[in-house]
Amino acid sequence: MLDPRTLLLTLIALLLVTGLIQLVSTRQARDKVALFYWGSANLIAGIGILTIGLIVARPSVGLMNLSFAAILLGYMLNWAGMRRFCRQSAMPAVILAPPIVWLVLNQFPYFQTFEWRLALSALFSTVWCYATAWTLYRFRAEELVARKPTIVWLVIHGTIVGIRAPLMLTQSFPDGATALASPVMTLGLFGAIIHTVLLSFLQLALTKSRADNRYRRAAETDMLTGAPNRRAFFDAGEPLVAAAVRENRPACVLVVDIDRFKAINDSLGHAGGDAVLIAVSNAIATQLRPGDVFGRLGGEEFGCFLPDTGLLTATRLAEDLRARIAALDLRFEGSVVKVSASIGIAPTEATTDSLDRLLAEADAGLYQAKRAGRDRVVAMDVVFR
Repeated sequence: MLDPRTLLLTLIALLLVTGLIQLVSTRQARDKVALFYWGSANLIAGIGILTIGLIVARPSVGLMNLSFAAILLGYMLNWAGMRRFCRQSAMPAVILAPPIVWLVLNQFPYFQTFEWRLALSALFSTVWCYATAWTLYRFRAEELVARKPTIVWLVIHGTIVGIRAPLMLTQSFPDGATALASPVMTLGLFGAIIHTVLLSFLQLALTKSRADNRYRRAAETDMLTGAPNRRAFFDAGEPLVAAAVRENRPACVLVVDIDRFKAINDSLGHAGGDAVLIAVSNAIATQLRPGDVFGRLGGEEFGCFLPDTGLLTATRLAEDLRARIAALDLRFEGSVVKVSASIGIAPTEATTDSLDRLLAEADAGLYQAKRAGRDRVVAMDVVFR
């Protein structure tokens, strides 16, 4: 048999250590508020369980009530941390309600038995697990690797504890330290240890998943315009090109180049040139359809991949985009800046090799547009203005 005192000390040590680790992690992680709540929750719960362990040999009703209230407060802070992680409010009134209700209930003699305390705290743990899992389940604003494992574990743990809750009322716990020797208590402590380790690991994994997403977005985003960069454009576009060729579906690539950009830079300076790049990037992003892929290829050149789009439709969309850029009302330091763009188009029928080859075909159309006077759309041998 597992020694219950060893399990109790292990649980207390884990809660205190994981709480400190999470609090220390707030110095480097961006999810500081969530980690602060989670760390504080573990510390408060650890102190509550430590107090129960210290007074179990010489029971004190007042201290026992406060200890259980501290454990409930730890649960609620943990739930609040998940809400803050999911970009929701912490709801302070809701956090404080369960500990206060607990203290009120324990003023009645019927709720002062050790069995009722354990049963009610187990039932509350089940509700907390489900509520925390539901909060994370509803948060779908970003892909997090650790999201599903966290939800699954919370549901499993909550179900196990919920099944155990009514069993507490069928047990007769002896007074004093011998209460820890009960098989139900031993199993409960063992389960609490596993839960503390897994949940703390999953919480840190959630913050790491978010940090990884943030770093990946930074690596795939053009710092000036906020558009996907060349790497992101190729990562998203190449599989779509391969699928279009494999399934014999139409698709087109556009290459958009700002006309006379060097002259804009020379007359307005780099700040003016940057303003033009941002304005054109935004115009392209808002003009494209859901499912279209867009990115800044470099300098004043942007690429667009239009899946399931024939040459005629792509040409019409490109012409609309050219007109939108030409109509930009852009002012810089009191001066009106006229901007235009030339656009080259290449359909997947032009090449079956890669996105690189499609871009080269579209570039050939772009150069024709430049030679023909700029502010034009060129698809193969047809010129549109």
